[in-house]
Amino acid sequence: MDNKPLHDLLDSALVGVPPVGPVAQNALTAGIRLRRRRRIRAAAATTAAMAVIAIAIPVGLGALGQPPRPEQPPAAPTLYVYSYNYTGSKCSTVCPATTTVTPINTATGTPGTPIHVWRGHLGGTSVGQIVITPDGKTAYVTGPGTVTPISTATGTPGTPIHIPGGYIRAIAITPDSKTAYVTTGSGTVTPIDTATNTPGTPIHVGGGPSSGVGQIAITPDGKTAYVTGPGTVTPISTATGSPGKPIHIGPVDSANSIWPSENVAITPDGKTVYVINIGGKVTPIDTATNRPGTPIPPGKGPCPQWRVVRHACDRGLLAGNFVISPDGKTAYAATMSGCQGSCPRPTVIVTPINTATDTPGTPIKFDTTGGTFGQIAITPDGKTAYVTTGSTVTPINTATGTPGTPIHLAGRARSFGGFWGQIVITPDGKTAYVLTGSSVTPINTATNTPGKPIHVAGAPAQLIAITP
Repeated sequence: MDNKPLHDLLDSALVGVPPVGPVAQNALTAGIRLRRRRRIRAAAATTAAMAVIAIAIPVGLGALGQPPRPEQPPAAPTLYVYSYNYTGSKCSTVCPATTTVTPINTATGTPGTPIHVWRGHLGGTSVGQIVITPDGKTAYVTGPGTVTPISTATGTPGTPIHIPGGYIRAIAITPDSKTAYVTTGSGTVTPIDTATNTPGTPIHVGGGPSSGVGQIAITPDGKTAYVTGPGTVTPISTATGSPGKPIHIGPVDSANSIWPSENVAITPDGKTVYVINIGGKVTPIDTATNRPGTPIPPGKGPCPQWRVVRHACDRGLLAGNFVISPDGKTAYAATMSGCQGSCPRPTVIVTPINTATDTPGTPIKFDTTGGTFGQIAITPDGKTAYVTTGSTVTPINTATGTPGTPIHLAGRARSFGGFWGQIVITPDGKTAYVLTGSSVTPINTATNTPGKPIHVAGAPAQLIAITP
């Protein structure tokens, strides 16, 4: 049988029909397009549902409808008031005394329970001090031959740390809060490990008589401590504990040459150390070379500079307070002139110093009452300096050097037996606190108005310090 006609018929029937491959490809493409359209519709539905949920959740609620945690405001700083009371009715050079430190909540103005630090004898050139570590965790209080740590979290005093070398003159703490340095009347500087509160080997500064060393300041990088002596300043490497060569800044005073320089401060950039002597002169020191510059004379008052000799139980000499503005551009030196003989009215003189040129500006003068020495504190923004003068505190506009209206206090600003008015300013710059007898008076720095005095139990307050 001839099959050719049948094959011809089948071939003609298949003409114009695409092969199987293209057909399958076309079907696959159509399926992909359909799936994409379904996904787009599903995403749109999900978005709409989320919008509905967001509308349903009240404004201000966080994830899963829970209210967000409010930001906790920083804790208010604590003010610490150091008081010591001589318990003996008569004494010559050494007097029995008790010491307390009272914490004050600056948010409420409420004093806490006094912390008893030590009971013993205070005399000679020993002056109690209180300093707080930069991390705010510990306050260190000095006494005759001891330093007592106090936990600021609990208000609990630790075991007193015994410091060899006689009367303690000053204490300073490194910026990292790891080491405290204590100066003594015998010419030594003792480091204290603040983690263990153990004293290290005393560093002998030397180069002076029995009055030893005085004040101490530490560079912002924590690498060098500068310690004052009679007419000298000695750098100490904090890494090795080795003293450098004493820097001679000239005689401090012909009649009182045994006394160390009164105050030392370092600029925020760490480039310059300033030392104020008993006579009021200020000497700059380049920290890169440790070479002193030309002494800067203080502003002059109506009488020769006044040297204060305090009662037998506390016989230091005070030249004045010295501070540097937060931006490091201006230093302020306080001196006092006149109080005896033909000058019955003492004058506090504040001399601004341009730290770029080390030149003094126009002195700012204040009459004071009761022989109270001026102390200076500057707000953190650097706009206002406050100077204590007797029963008043005077604000100074640092931009113009113009004093404002004196702020009258209920009591006399005092410290160290009433000769040096203590003042501190809160870290936010909103409040200044001034010692006034047995109380502390707050001052609103926005309005320069005094608040209600905060009374401290026990003896008259001597020193104050505030946590960072």
